Amino acid sequence: MRLAFAVAFFLMTCNQVLASQDLDALFDAPCERYGVPKALALAIASHESGMGPWAMNIEGRTVLHADREQALALSQACLMRGLSFDIGVMQVNSQWLRRYKLPLDVVFGPRGNIQVGVWILAQCIKRHGLTWQAVAAYHTPVERNPDRGRAYAVAVLDRMRRMNASPSSSAPTPVVEQSRPANQAVAQAPMLVKRFREVASNERIVR
Repeated sequence: MRLAFAVAFFLMTCNQVLASQDLDALFDAPCERYGVPKALALAIASHESGMGPWAMNIEGRTVLHADREQALALSQACLMRGLSFDIGVMQVNSQWLRRYKLPLDVVFGPRGNIQVGVWILAQCIKRHGLTWQAVAAYHTPVERNPDRGRAYAVAVLDRMRRMNASPSSSAPTPVVEQSRPANQAVAQAPMLVKRFREVASNERIVR
């Protein structure tokens, strides 16, 4: 996959993110590059890690770290032992590190982690379209466990609606600002919300 190799090359050239950098801003470039709605990527990151850059999940157990050194030490030990674990803001699974030989220290850093996480989400959207199945596939293959995937998608929707809710209104604001230039995937973001709502309200699957 040429795109995957492009991601790996980009990661090799990334510098570590300074603590003062705004995590939100780090989503701009990869979301634009891979055609992923930023609001959706932010909702997944918030749901997965609470936007914690050094968060881990080791075979279903959440582990929070105070600093980068602790996180890297434990993740390196898990990698050597062959354990499955998720790391960083987007909770990138260790399978991607092994499959593409991505550098652990860079993928755990916020910039590299968001870059890879958004790319993974883009692959899900490419396969399933901008649907709840695509969001579910970021966490669990839909074919393997559709009920779990549906629950995950609904949870992400709830978070996205809360994150984009207007302080003066209970109605959600548009997922994207219509005044901005947008590619097709971004322009379809409101339809994603509509489909999510249908799944949450009456279990209909709309594609």
